[in-house]
Amino acid sequence: MVGTAREFDVVVIGGGPGGYAAALYGAAAGLSVAVVEKDKVGGTCLHRGCIPAKEFLETASVFRTVAGAKEFGIQASQPTVDFGTSQARKQKVVDQLWKGLSGLMKQRKITTVIGTGSLGAGHLVRVDDGSELVGRHVVLAAGSVPKTIPGFEIDGQLVMSSDEILELERLPASAVVIGGGAVGCEFASMMADLGTQVTVLEVLPSLIPGCDAEVSGAVSRSFKKRGIVVHTGVEVHGHEPNGNGTTVSFGDGEQVSVDAVVVSVGRRPESHGLADPEAGVELDDRGFVRVDDHMRTTADGVYAVGDVVP
Repeated sequence: MVGTAREFDVVVIGGGPGGYAAALYGAAAGLSVAVVEKDKVGGTCLHRGCIPAKEFLETASVFRTVAGAKEFGIQASQPTVDFGTSQARKQKVVDQLWKGLSGLMKQRKITTVIGTGSLGAGHLVRVDDGSELVGRHVVLAAGSVPKTIPGFEIDGQLVMSSDEILELERLPASAVVIGGGAVGCEFASMMADLGTQVTVLEVLPSLIPGCDAEVSGAVSRSFKKRGIVVHTGVEVHGHEPNGNGTTVSFGDGEQVSVDAVVVSVGRRPESHGLADPEAGVELDDRGFVRVDDHMRTTADGVYAVGDVVP
């Protein structure tokens, strides 16, 4: 089978920021490069993360500005939100950036293969469309996916991850955000500014764990001022759908009924099936690819970047 595989100097598995950056640098150096991407180049950041989230935060910022315009002597009626229009603007921004990136990769003569790739022995990359590629060097850049928690299976309607909330055509009237990290606080802030009654549940003692106390305190004060209810140091026990929404149980017998739940408890590496045992790539106990200071894996000529590394 290896004899029929297309050969490249570099094969990259994953077309997100880590993968496409490696591919562009390699191509600029005159190397032949192929990128295997299961969806669209750009990855989570462009399509389901940083870019769309920041667009909605900008929508919230514009809403706040217009709502407070009278403080500056500008008379304007109380604004309302057409979230579908904001969603369309978000998609326009994402599509424009995706087309630009795709065009740049084509200009650099990078071969893009749509499908899920898996590394085998001898630097052979098998794609689920049946094609095979061989690289003198291989870069693993498969990215990450949202973590879930027991009892809160993602259904895209009642219980959502960051992926689903960024595709909504309208926001829920009320929501619980499970997880008070940076991403959870972003969603809580955006939804609250646009009219959703938000409750944040965080198991650790403060919001945005790992940041300076001053930062956490500033966020907490801002949330309180804007009517966002925050419970820290509480465990979430489960939820019970009640027809139009669900009732979330947390802490010491406390409950809150909402229209939707957003699970934002971090991300995990997308490493399952990324490399066969024969490839020689070792994972740690959390599923991250083991690398050294130069991003070299335990397999000769195989590197890893992005969210698949610790």
